[in-house]
Amino acid sequence: MTQPEQDAEPTYDLGPWEELAPSVWRAVAEPDAVNLVLVAGAERALLVDTGSSPEQGRTVRAAVAEVCDVPLEVVVVTHAHDDHLLGLPAFADLVTVGHEDVPGVSRPMVLAVAFDLGGRRVEVAHLGRGHTGGDLVVVVPDADLLLVGDLVEQAAPPSLGPDSFLQEWPVTVDGVIGLMTAATRAVPGHGDPVDRPYVYEQRGRLASVAGEVRRLAEAGVGAVDAADQGDWAYPVATLAPGLEVAFAQLGPITPRRTLPLA
Repeated sequence: MTQPEQDAEPTYDLGPWEELAPSVWRAVAEPDAVNLVLVAGAERALLVDTGSSPEQGRTVRAAVAEVCDVPLEVVVVTHAHDDHLLGLPAFADLVTVGHEDVPGVSRPMVLAVAFDLGGRRVEVAHLGRGHTGGDLVVVVPDADLLLVGDLVEQAAPPSLGPDSFLQEWPVTVDGVIGLMTAATRAVPGHGDPVDRPYVYEQRGRLASVAGEVRRLAEAGVGAVDAADQGDWAYPVATLAPGLEVAFAQLGPITPRRTLPLA
């Protein structure tokens, strides 16, 4: 009897740094294709997200030193998912910033904080809950860039999970849209930078999913049957991990009466 093949170990590669704007670079960290973004000023640099393992975090830190001629002093974690967070131990001696829901950061925050990198100001804000309860947005005003983590996706549909807040997500994306002009680019957690119309369209789809959950609940359809009975704006396989929680977050629902009443 032959032994079953073992799953291959993930490969924690880091792609080359691509310049998105003057002194702003993106590198893609595998195996989860996470966008890591490095922002440099005249005196110091800030890194957004850390990679998927402590070893990858060390690789990222070494790569930062090769592309940037000012010291890395601040690291921001956009949210508490492994592919964005687990490289954090490699930066434990720096200022590490995350929402108060994110474990392991040295500077937990609730609403907003700003950093002067030397001739460049970077702002970090929690606009609301959505993909998780602790999503952060990083604003680089002089480059007209927003780094939005997984609040917005380009490489795949938005990821609805058991720690998502579906009904609040479109409202939080409204906050993202409000920070954008026609020239602004939003850098998602996965995929290529996108413009304001793209974010607006994704916001509409998220609102459609949230509305469909409420419609089904009011019709007496539960989470178990929702996947088959719903009219979904995204493939149901991408939504299924978070549907049960999305229904539960609605609280008690009185089924809506429909005609005929008798």
